[in-house]
Amino acid sequence: MPRLARPAQRERVLYFRKLPLRRLTSLLLAIFCLFSMFGFLIDLFGYARKPTPVVLAWTLFTGAMAVLYFIALARAHRLVLVAAGVHLLGSWLISSLMHFFSAQLVNPSLEQGVHRAAIAILILSTSACGLFLRFILKEGRRSVRLETELSFAHGIQTTLVPIIENRSPRWEVYGISLPSEKVGGDLVDAVVLEDGSLFAYVADISGHGLPAGVLMGMVKAAVRTQLFANSDPAALFDRINLVLPAVKEPNMYATCAAIRISRDGRVIEYALAGHPPILLARPGHNRIEHLIDEQFPLGLLPAPRWNSHTLTPSAGDLLLIATDGIIEAESKHGDEFGLERLDELLRGNVCRPLPGLSAEIHSAVRAFAEQSDDQTLLLIRIL
Repeated sequence: MPRLARPAQRERVLYFRKLPLRRLTSLLLAIFCLFSMFGFLIDLFGYARKPTPVVLAWTLFTGAMAVLYFIALARAHRLVLVAAGVHLLGSWLISSLMHFFSAQLVNPSLEQGVHRAAIAILILSTSACGLFLRFILKEGRRSVRLETELSFAHGIQTTLVPIIENRSPRWEVYGISLPSEKVGGDLVDAVVLEDGSLFAYVADISGHGLPAGVLMGMVKAAVRTQLFANSDPAALFDRINLVLPAVKEPNMYATCAAIRISRDGRVIEYALAGHPPILLARPGHNRIEHLIDEQFPLGLLPAPRWNSHTLTPSAGDLLLIATDGIIEAESKHGDEFGLERLDELLRGNVCRPLPGLSAEIHSAVRAFAEQSDDQTLLLIRIL
C-alpha cells in the first residue's frame, strides 16, 4: 500500500503546482477566511477585551500568512523559510505598532467583544464554506470532463492499437502498446501487402489526451490508405507530411519508424522520421547495431523528401523499435532507462520468443521507473 500512496501524493502535489493561480482564487480566499477566524478565537480566549483595530490586524495577518504558507508548500517548498521570516517580522511589527498606539485605543466591554467575535466568526466560517464549495464544484466539473476525455481516448487507443502478432515462413512480428493513465498517441501496426511483403511501423504522436488519440487514428488511416498506392517508407512519410498539417494543432507532430520486408525476407528497407534508433541484434554477435537517421518528424515542417535505407538480413536477425515512453522512462533519481539498458536486455534475450522478450523489457522498465507515458514495442525476427 505505501508504494501506491506515493504516486497519488505526487499527483496531488503536481496538481497544485501546475494549477494557474487564477483557478486557485476561491481556494485561497477560503483559506484566508478560515484562518482569519483565529484572530477572533484568540480574542475570545482573552475574554474579548482587545481593541477592535488590534483584533482586525491580527485577523488579517493570520489569514494572509495562511495563504502565504499554502502557496509556499504547494508551489515551492524553498519559500517556506521566507514565509516563516515574514511571519516573525510581521508579528513583531504588529505587536510594536499596537503597543505604540495602545494609549489611543479603546477596549470594548465583555458583551461587546463577544458579540463582535461571534458575528465575525459566523461571517468568516460561512464565507470559507461557500468558497471551498465553489472551488470543489468548479474543479469537479473540470475533472469529470477530463475523465470523460481520457476514457474516450483510451477507447480509441484500445480499438486502434491491438496487440500485433504475425508470422510467415520468412518472419515473425510482435507489437504491443501499453497506454499510460495520461493517454498519448503511440501507434504500432503491421500490414501484409498484396505482393506478400510486410510493412510495419511505430508512430508516436506528441502530447497527451484526446487530441493525440484522434490524430493517432488519423495517422493509422492515412498510412493504411497510402499503402495501396506506394509502400516505400520514405514516399509514405512524404505523403503523410502533406496530410497532417491540415488535421492537427500547430504544435503537434508525429515521430515514426517504418520497415518494409520483402516477401522472401532478403531485403529490409527502413526510414526514420524523428524517431529513436531501430535496434538490430544479430545472433552470434555480441553487440547491438543502431539504425539511425536524423530526419524531421512528420507534420512539423514542410521538410524535403525523406530518405530510406536498405540492409540485407540474415536468419535470426532481430529488429526492435521502441517509443520514448520506454527509452526515456525516468527513475525517481532522475536517470533515464536509456538505449544502453535496452541493448543489454536485447543482447541477453535475442533468442527468446517475441512475446516473452517483450514482457521482459516491459517488466524491466516497470521496475526501473513509474510509467508516465505510453510504452510501445515492435519486434521483428527474420526466420
